[in-house]
Amino acid sequence: MRIGVDTYSFHRMLGHLRPRERPSNHHLNDGGTSAIRLAVGLGADVISLQTCFLPAVNLVDEAALLEAAEGRELIVAWGAPDGLAYGTLPAATDDAHRWIDLSSRLGSSMMRIVLGGPRLRGQEPMDTRRPRTVPILRELADHAASVGVAIAIENHGEISAADLERFLAEADRAALGVCYDSANAFRMGDDPVEAARLLADRVRMIHLKDVEVLDGITDLVAGPRSVPYGAGVIPVARVLHTLREAVRLGAPVLVELGQISDGTDEPTFITDCLGWLRSFEASTQAR
Repeated sequence: MRIGVDTYSFHRMLGHLRPRERPSNHHLNDGGTSAIRLAVGLGADVISLQTCFLPAVNLVDEAALLEAAEGRELIVAWGAPDGLAYGTLPAATDDAHRWIDLSSRLGSSMMRIVLGGPRLRGQEPMDTRRPRTVPILRELADHAASVGVAIAIENHGEISAADLERFLAEADRAALGVCYDSANAFRMGDDPVEAARLLADRVRMIHLKDVEVLDGITDLVAGPRSVPYGAGVIPVARVLHTLREAVRLGAPVLVELGQISDGTDEPTFITDCLGWLRSFEASTQAR
């Protein structure tokens, strides 16, 4: 199992607060080398870099990122918060192309993208968005394939697993796959295990989250609050068993923290999640 960390886990440490969050007790200087070094120190094999915490693509110091990674794979996580905005932002498509080229230069196997974001949820029917977005996905996939990079589309906080499957079917490109996020499936009303099963054949990377819902109310933008694996409503072990073939083929399993409660120590939280994943791997191999 390739186990890693997505740098969105450090969002509070980088000064980004979701609704109702308070600042972290920790601080990171930047979302590039500083974040990579922290992830390496915590034991990550793979580090996914959120572009929202990086400079513009032409200002990225690629050599510094690679040096900080110490041989670990870096995966560009492009597009937060709104990604392609379902084809309404031509500049976003151009930006995605530039990050694909950088991903290739970093030696990455894939780049994660988002089609939209939680604040776009429900603003248009997917039947309106799909014809506008699918040609862009084909264009990005063809470019990515030409430079040896795959595209992993996240089931972000505004798209269901069924809708994402239809986008993939209509785009019809082998270079397109899925970044499966267990909490985003839950917040969209999908059963996380059934959503994983539906998308399993196309999953290239996994954001494994467990969450709790307080008083049955969850902010559509903030999402549910992250809790340690096994302490919330996501059957994380069942999700991993459902995606075991994707994991066997190399899909990294990444710790990504969403909404964070007051008093949470991010490095400790992440270390515990990585430890849980190592223990899970050891237990499945022993069977």
